[in-house]
Amino acid sequence: MAETTQGLALFQESHARLLQQFLELERQQLPPDVIDRQLMDIAEGIVRDYNTSALIAGELRLTDEEEREFRSNVRGLMGGGALMPLLEREDVENIHILGHDKVILSLANGDRIPGPALAGSEEELVMMIRHLAATAGHTSRRFDTAAPILDLRLASGHRLFAVTAVAERTSIVIRRHRMLQSSLERLAQSGTVTAPMIEVLRAAVRPPNPANMLVVGGTGAGKTTLLRSLLSEVPQSELVVTIEDTLELHLRSSGLHERTLALETRTANTEGLGEISMYDLCRAALRMSPDRVIVGEVRGGEVMQLLQAMGIGNDGSLGTIHAGSTRAAINKMLIYAQRSPDSPTPDSVLREISEVLHLLVYIKKLPDGRRAVTSIREVVGYEEGRVATSEVFAPGPDGVGVYVRPFKADGEPLARLMSAGFDPNVLGEPYRPRQYAPQAPPAPAPPAHARTVPAPPQPPARLPGPYGQRPRTQPPPQPTPAQPGRAGPAPAPPQRPAVPAQANPAQARPPGRTAPAPAERAG
Repeated sequence: MAETTQGLALFQESHARLLQQFLELERQQLPPDVIDRQLMDIAEGIVRDYNTSALIAGELRLTDEEEREFRSNVRGLMGGGALMPLLEREDVENIHILGHDKVILSLANGDRIPGPALAGSEEELVMMIRHLAATAGHTSRRFDTAAPILDLRLASGHRLFAVTAVAERTSIVIRRHRMLQSSLERLAQSGTVTAPMIEVLRAAVRPPNPANMLVVGGTGAGKTTLLRSLLSEVPQSELVVTIEDTLELHLRSSGLHERTLALETRTANTEGLGEISMYDLCRAALRMSPDRVIVGEVRGGEVMQLLQAMGIGNDGSLGTIHAGSTRAAINKMLIYAQRSPDSPTPDSVLREISEVLHLLVYIKKLPDGRRAVTSIREVVGYEEGRVATSEVFAPGPDGVGVYVRPFKADGEPLARLMSAGFDPNVLGEPYRPRQYAPQAPPAPAPPAHARTVPAPPQPPARLPGPYGQRPRTQPPPQPTPAQPGRAGPAPAPPQRPAVPAQANPAQARPPGRTAPAPAERAG
């Protein structure tokens, strides 16, 4: 266990006092820089008082290193210091905060474990997040009863979403970005994509005729990571404009693409003025003469601006969208388009999609925790009031997408891929799952000592007689002449079985001899 230094011990002793001062300054609604300055003045006073008391008592004062540690902890208190140890853990993927005393950590391996409490009360937790909203983001944001929903990107690149006032308890979710240096090769190493997929995706984003694509998936599926990996293949000479509700791509800061202009939305102020929406930013991006327009997440009327960018020469434009499949993404785009101020008709939206969109890529989180691209679908045209598509990669036996169908030979997606040097032969033969006919299990062999009993013989088959009657095996009995006093023929006497010739005693007597008559009984 690490030894507690005097600087850390002093901070722990004065934590309650510093926190009380911090909350009091927050209640006064002072500007964030004023709060920081006044709280640091209080911290400096605590250090001076400690050193003076130590000298009077003949004890050691704080060293320079211990003073720096104390000041660092004070700054951490103002900037959500209780969160820092959790944000620095590489095995943590998401942090769920359900009130001031309940924290759940979602690990990269899929496990969920409890975490330490972050604050002593709900008020303390709200104050901490409010200070982060005002100081830690790209733009200053509010977090109070008038603006109870916060979507914030921290300076470290992590994404924070918080809700208060409209929730039973203040709830916060922090999504950590664990892979800033993204590439298709890294995704292949983690099993997210296969080698044939890399050939398709790499050719799709490279000049001279890059394809327009949408990355599709659910929450936490890895859409942003896949989008960043695709953008790492874009030539550095191109100007890329990114549009996001909260900055997450970090193309320039991570070295993926230097010529990047990142735009971020802005919420309204207390008077309800100054809001900048995704739709506003998309319209502004078209006036910046970009080579490509990237929309971090399509979820409203800005879908029409993205389609417009794809259709006016900004080839290679990309975006992400929440949907359950590549086919469902088209319906989602149609729904979002109805929210556009342009009010397009459904038929015009579908025709626009079929003309300017080329590929849809679906990524999902598998049950074992892995993320994998499971489907790649090409857009082949517009037929009978719908967007015609063809699924080239579909989920395989292990969930990862496999090549199942060739690209349409005369389709535009294949032509764009081949312009970048793509060879369809590298995909090999389409995957065909084996079909096995069900077979009955073999009958168990009889024991060696068991006696085999032959089956009884079956009677010969008989053909039905006339009128459906079975033929008689014996001729019918001859009619007997009617006897006097009886009406009708007398019934035939019962036939007795014939006795064999050698068993008849009458036939065994010598010729000329007759059998004696039976004796009469005396009266």
